[in-house]
Amino acid sequence: MRTSIPDGPSELVSTRTATVVKDFYMVETADGTMTDDIEESLSRLENVAAPAIRSLVNQSAWPIPPETREAVAAWAAMQYLRTPAARQVNTEIADMSLKLEIAVKGRDGMREALEAVEGRAVSETEVDEAWQLMTDFDEYTLEPHQNDHISTMGRLFRGTAWQFYGRSWNLIHFQTESLVTSDTPVVLMQPFGQDPQTPIGTATAGGVLVALDRRVGLIMTNDQLGDTQINGDAALANSLNQRIVWEARSHVFHHPDDNPLKELSLPPRREREVEFTDPRQVLPEE
Repeated sequence: MRTSIPDGPSELVSTRTATVVKDFYMVETADGTMTDDIEESLSRLENVAAPAIRSLVNQSAWPIPPETREAVAAWAAMQYLRTPAARQVNTEIADMSLKLEIAVKGRDGMREALEAVEGRAVSETEVDEAWQLMTDFDEYTLEPHQNDHISTMGRLFRGTAWQFYGRSWNLIHFQTESLVTSDTPVVLMQPFGQDPQTPIGTATAGGVLVALDRRVGLIMTNDQLGDTQINGDAALANSLNQRIVWEARSHVFHHPDDNPLKELSLPPRREREVEFTDPRQVLPEE
């Protein structure tokens, strides 16, 4: 079942198409052609992870063998990096970095940039026109090439996977209660006692939560206390589900035989991923 946030509808969908975004991982090659080779790479990673996940779910892999841990850590890392939300983070950072650079460098920086592009001295009128255009920040958004997200996935993958690999793994098994997942399936949890407004990343998160199965959740913690298995109850299932749901961007998913959303509060649509200083605050005074 796929439920759109914040208020539905819910509909039965195929697991093969539930989260598909057409051409999301297409890459432009050096000769200008497009390729979906990255899809094949992701499929290979998932094929390795599938039996490893099953062994954790059915408790046949305990203590967790290194090869199982490596496969699941790699899968979870890519699940974290590959989402539309992760791409939006990259877009917002690139957009705001450009605008802050324009504001900080001022008109002199604008002149230098124009002359570098034009290869000649530019007039005051040209600088004025460019300055007015480029400091009207609400009127445009820098959209990086989609290859940038693919490149970021590749650059961060190994480090993120090893961060997950090195944490303590807590497997939570439920007998009758069920877990949900979402279009942002890997949830970073605040360290205990930390201000909820404090930003966290994969290295600083107190826990990394992902549903492996409708009956099994995995929380990777940074407490270095070792791996544990926990029998979960209804209160814990509800708590984990609420955390998962609040990280959703567009859709929440659950097994059609379950009804876990009845106790949960669905989030509003998230308009932005990252909050920045307004670049207009650092514009030079006229």
